[in-house]
Amino acid sequence: PAEGDLPQLPWRARMGTRKDRRIRRSVVSGGAHGDNISGLLGLPEPFTGASVQRTFKLTDVPTVQALTDVLEEWGVSTKDWGKGNTKAVSKFFHEIEGNEAGLEVWKTKKGDKSMAVRVTHVLRAKVTSPDAYARGVFLFNTWQQYGDGRKRIRNGLLSEKLTLAEMPLVSHLHDVCARAVTEEEMQRIVESLTRITPNQPAPEYDASYQCPLRVVDEEFVDHTVEIEASKSYPGLMTVYHLYTVDIICEGLPTVDFNTLEFEHADKNGKRRLKYIHAWVWLEWGMIQRYLFDGSEMKERKSKGSFATPDELEAWLGQFDVDLESWGRARPSLGSSSVTWKSVDKLWRELESSQTQLERWGRNDGVPLLMRVVHVLQMKVTSVEAAHHQKFLFQVWHQTATGQIRHVNRTMAKKLNTADLPFDASTFEQVARNQVKDQLTFLADVHIRLQDKDLPTERSLEQSGVNVVKVEFSDHRFDLEDSPSYKDMTTMYHLYTVEVQCTGLPTSDFASIAFDSNENPSAIGWRWTTWQETLDILHQRAQLLERREGVMTDKIRDISDACRVCLEELSAPRGTSTADQLASVRSRLEEMSALLRAQESKEVIPGFTRLPPSMVSTLADRKGVSDDFLDGALLARQLAARGGAIRHLRHEEEDMQFQNTDMMQFQSTGLMEIEPSTKSGFCSLFCGQNLADTSAELRK
Repeated sequence: PAEGDLPQLPWRARMGTRKDRRIRRSVVSGGAHGDNISGLLGLPEPFTGASVQRTFKLTDVPTVQALTDVLEEWGVSTKDWGKGNTKAVSKFFHEIEGNEAGLEVWKTKKGDKSMAVRVTHVLRAKVTSPDAYARGVFLFNTWQQYGDGRKRIRNGLLSEKLTLAEMPLVSHLHDVCARAVTEEEMQRIVESLTRITPNQPAPEYDASYQCPLRVVDEEFVDHTVEIEASKSYPGLMTVYHLYTVDIICEGLPTVDFNTLEFEHADKNGKRRLKYIHAWVWLEWGMIQRYLFDGSEMKERKSKGSFATPDELEAWLGQFDVDLESWGRARPSLGSSSVTWKSVDKLWRELESSQTQLERWGRNDGVPLLMRVVHVLQMKVTSVEAAHHQKFLFQVWHQTATGQIRHVNRTMAKKLNTADLPFDASTFEQVARNQVKDQLTFLADVHIRLQDKDLPTERSLEQSGVNVVKVEFSDHRFDLEDSPSYKDMTTMYHLYTVEVQCTGLPTSDFASIAFDSNENPSAIGWRWTTWQETLDILHQRAQLLERREGVMTDKIRDISDACRVCLEELSAPRGTSTADQLASVRSRLEEMSALLRAQESKEVIPGFTRLPPSMVSTLADRKGVSDDFLDGALLARQLAARGGAIRHLRHEEEDMQFQNTDMMQFQSTGLMEIEPSTKSGFCSLFCGQNLADTSAELRK
């Protein structure tokens, strides 16, 4: 349906602006089970912007043979269907006959290709009670046991296939939720110890049992779409419309429990046990940790993926991201000048290739948004400082407006994702450019910018700092909640290079840098060792802890003051009217409740919900090859080995291989390798008679 033809949503008012936007998009994109899919911006190529060319009804394919003919007509070969683990055409026909699935023909946006797709709709339910819902706690299905005693790990939410007759979901939501809870997986509640064992047979169906559960409310959360090649029907693409709904029920046990699900009655009227479901109460963050386990990257967005910021915002709407707060002040920081970055800012980051966005998830529709940033960190030093293992550490930064902030990190620069995969030449060029940008104009360590007398490039003398050597050191990663974009997890791939320069001062100093608009900024630099940087960061952490303690005390004092005011207002006097006093009292109660909540609030980083297996997969998607890292490791090993050999030479020990081979290596770059006598010198070359180590190091 068109946007102006949307049906009235009776629960829209209590769902709020954020969810309201999601429902409207869901109704437009999937409300008529695929009549209009052009609004699904999250679809990967070649499905982005596709449209439905034709929808087949049962009258169009009244028999299995008719369905076979239609599939063959649209390029889907069914000759191997029904073999091995695949399903026969008759199975797909029964799905269509039972309204469990549909058959559509999609036409790509360019109009150069049409394809047959199988369409299904699935409900993902976050079942909870009113009290648990207020605490963010939901039911999670940990395992299932079949009626024959077999058991499997489930680790999922309540899920239920929807029929095409229940589309659009917006018109049948309450009935669908009631059916999913009371007639399917949760139809009969039993104790958590209930299971099938050799001494405990499968429970029998009790026709007199009445389900104690009652759905009192439902909240539509989101609608996502997954597309994949069907494993059951080879050659046929399957589109999964996945709807996530919060279902609030009365009658749920307050402790963990099991439920029984029975088959429909057979021809003799007997209903056999289908499953025993185990349910546990978990916080939503912990449930997400389980749901993300086994996730795969579904798509990556980069430069050119979105024509406008509005398209990006529509795509972001499929995730649990508070877009309403983006671009607005961050009240938790107590300053209106500190804001979350906007969607427009993120779009500009994408278009300038500073970042990438990835959508991760499983086929059960648990989407995760990941922002991926590649950063080059530079350990800048000089020949003299290197002897004392010192390097430059940026301690503060001042903008042209006079605002000063602590930095406490090495020189760093975001890498351009258009240059992926990175190599040594990329790192060297970025390092040289960054040193030029930040160390061309040097100043006294105590300099501070004055608004009325800002420096210009023409008024400053160039320092003469030059880069003489750039060596790659290592790669690591850091996963954290984005400090710039609310509710977004960011994976930082961090690459370190050692940059040796000439012309640097021997004591601490400052520098003046200019942005693309020629606005100046001042940067404070300090010569440190690794041990000293740890001390700096430790001192900073202690300072923040003390500030947090002072803030907690202030909140407690304000909360106590609000409580005193409330007690005084309990006995109104003077000229104030009852309505005025009631209004003041109401506002004070809200403030007091907010302060009490803030006082005991524990901030749990969102990235902790990611399972270790997924973190490992994310970390492995680095911007350099394993060969490049192996080459860098080899360079460090050879350098360390050479230093050790030179030390032994000074000791005049009788080391025959070092006196001959090292001289040959230093003069020619070639070295005879004999694994039997020099095993471990370089594992990459073991078994080779001759290795050109200089060429390998350059690689």
